[in-house]
Amino acid sequence: MKKALPSTSPEHTVSDLVNLAWCALMALHIAQQDGQALSSLTTHTFLLRWLAVAQKQKRFPRSIASDIEGLLVLVRKKGSAANLLNRLEYLWISCTGPVFVQSDLYRLTYAIEQLKCKRLT
Repeated sequence: MKKALPSTSPEHTVSDLVNLAWCALMALHIAQQDGQALSSLTTHTFLLRWLAVAQKQKRFPRSIASDIEGLLVLVRKKGSAANLLNRLEYLWISCTGPVFVQSDLYRLTYAIEQLKCKRLT
């Protein structure tokens, strides 16, 4: 018999995404301090490999497995034009900054998610 997966709240999923972005950016920063990933191409390659290994080793919760897969598919499809570093930085900034300084779309999405949570409880 399979165990039922507990549903995760949007706040928990966002927290997991923030953790993913932070870990990726810190791994990149450490690699750059070690003299690796100094150009945009090597940065892209480093982050792509890091994400692939994170997915393979299941380092992050299932709640964001589809997000990791989506990033990998996008990056493999578009290559360095996918701007993986910018996407991870945007993810970090948009999820850690105060809601009132975010874009209108982000605030609208946040408000909708909050209303969904209120309705479910």
